[in-house]
Amino acid sequence: MRLVKYASLVLGVVLTALPIGAAIKAMTLAEMMEITTDVAHVQIIEKSSFRLAHPFPEAVYTELAVKGTSLRTGKAVETTLVFLGSHDPDDQYGVSEMPTLQDTRVGSEVVVFFHRDTAFPGERNVLFNLGAVYRVEKTFGRPVVIGKGEGFAFPENVKILDARTQVRATHLALQAAQADQAGK
Repeated sequence: MRLVKYASLVLGVVLTALPIGAAIKAMTLAEMMEITTDVAHVQIIEKSSFRLAHPFPEAVYTELAVKGTSLRTGKAVETTLVFLGSHDPDDQYGVSEMPTLQDTRVGSEVVVFFHRDTAFPGERNVLFNLGAVYRVEKTFGRPVVIGKGEGFAFPENVKILDARTQVRATHLALQAAQADQAGK
């Protein structure tokens, strides 16, 4: 009996000391922009949820209708975005990596990173995870992107105009790097 208690204690210590394999990967602005189709400053117009047997039966997705401006190009953006999970209590389908309820409320102003997923049924614009939605708040009358900490696209709070400048500069740098790679 003592041996079982001792073995359980040792096993518990070992398991708590191991790093957790599933986690949200923090990504810098350049890293996020390399893997996304666009980054846009938008307002959430509508929010709904739906069930889809992708990637497994009875998965629930949230769909956001958004309208705003691409920070990469300055062009108008009006599209729908989806993410796995739902904040609707009737759905009973939360996912730890989905954006927060506060960041995805109808009427909210946000900066979103999304990609066109051709493998998704219906070919949709998909948000990645918590790191893909940045809430915009008015501070002293000016819109500010709320940062998420070191390693994220916007680690600190930044004025929306400065965020636009950073995104545009990163976009141009990525285009130049791609042109260099294509020329080699």
